[in-house]
Amino acid sequence: MTEAIDHADLAPLSLFDTSPGNYSLILSDNHFAEAADLFEAAGQEVSGYCWDAVAHTAVRVHAPELADRIGGFDPEAGMMCVYGNDEAALRELGLILSGAFHDRAKLAALIEVTDPGDWD
Repeated sequence: MTEAIDHADLAPLSLFDTSPGNYSLILSDNHFAEAADLFEAAGQEVSGYCWDAVAHTAVRVHAPELADRIGGFDPEAGMMCVYGNDEAALRELGLILSGAFHDRAKLAALIEVTDPGDWD
């Protein structure tokens, strides 16, 4: 049974307990429009794939120690999803991404340093 974990400080991201010991950090497309202009300025159409690229960048730039603790990334056009069995690692990444979502300068900086190969 998938169950949302109450982490209001991660908003607009959500952290789910998808099965015992497995977690997913999700950003759904109903929040994409709020930052679309920043992605468009970088020549990208905002999607789950774009947010996935930013999530990879956030790990590389701000939390490289999380790279081995995150199970994987599984974006779709309408959703960014990061999953794994380390709830604390996903929560830490969620805090970084939530902070960037709410601070346009931080998000723009992450978009600017995203590796061109990460854009899907």
